[in-house]
Amino acid sequence: MATSLKMVKSGSEQADLVIAHITSIGEQASEAEEIDVTTLDSPNRAKEYIQGAKDAGSVEVAINNCFDGQIETLKAVYASGAVRTWIEEYPDGKGTLTYTGYISALTFGEATPDGLISANFTIRLSGEPTYAEGE
Repeated sequence: MATSLKMVKSGSEQADLVIAHITSIGEQASEAEEIDVTTLDSPNRAKEYIQGAKDAGSVEVAINNCFDGQIETLKAVYASGAVRTWIEEYPDGKGTLTYTGYISALTFGEATPDGLISANFTIRLSGEPTYAEGE
């Protein structure tokens, strides 16, 4: 509860877009490639590796009641392929996670008899995210 996600304004936009009605923000997991550096004289005939490029992965976001104007902005950002800055803010000043990425997927969920309409979007991260610890 009380965690928020915003897309930082860009260009002529007047304000950051605080994503409303979030039901979940998926985990952010980084993974590094492995580079095989085994040579003919590696000790004990054992393979040797070093760390390669890091991949920050993707973050999946689920929202409810998505037809309130923000979905049009998300659709436009998806269509543009623009890399944007995103900030997750954790409750009680615990910290923030800032990353850049583009919307790689945008899906509309099931329509239910209750009238709840949901959507999901995926942010494909570009570069390394930054975690800032709060107070």
